[in-house]
Amino acid sequence: MWGTEPELLVVLEGAGRTEGPLSALSALAEFGRVTSALPPRLALLAVPVSRAAELAARAGVRGVFVDGVPPALRETLSPAEALFVDGWLARRIAKDRPAEGRPWDAPGASPPDPPPVADPPPAADPPPADPPPADPPPADCAAD
Repeated sequence: MWGTEPELLVVLEGAGRTEGPLSALSALAEFGRVTSALPPRLALLAVPVSRAAELAARAGVRGVFVDGVPPALRETLSPAEALFVDGWLARRIAKDRPAEGRPWDAPGASPPDPPPVADPPPAADPPPADPPPADPPPADCAAD
């Protein structure tokens, strides 16, 4: 994440009866920008790492994580929550971009691939052939 605060994963306790999941998530905005959320328990919060302990001490917060999730907590996640956490972790992995910041036409670089050519549309069925001419009327029929 270039030039921004790191995203911390905030795991909330289960929503109580008096407070809905959205109010618990909206209370996180006091600390920083909520960049993503999966109600009722998960949110990504853009805040300095130095505020993680302060955030974790709040009522209703089960944990605040900087770079991973303990296995014991991971076991309590639903499949959707596990996918959310995996997406957060994947975003934190450094990308291998050897040409990062260099122009595409720099010496030694090859230009980008051209856009793919669309396959031509399938040929239309040929028009039906003209029907054969009708047989001439028999000779014994006279036209009046």
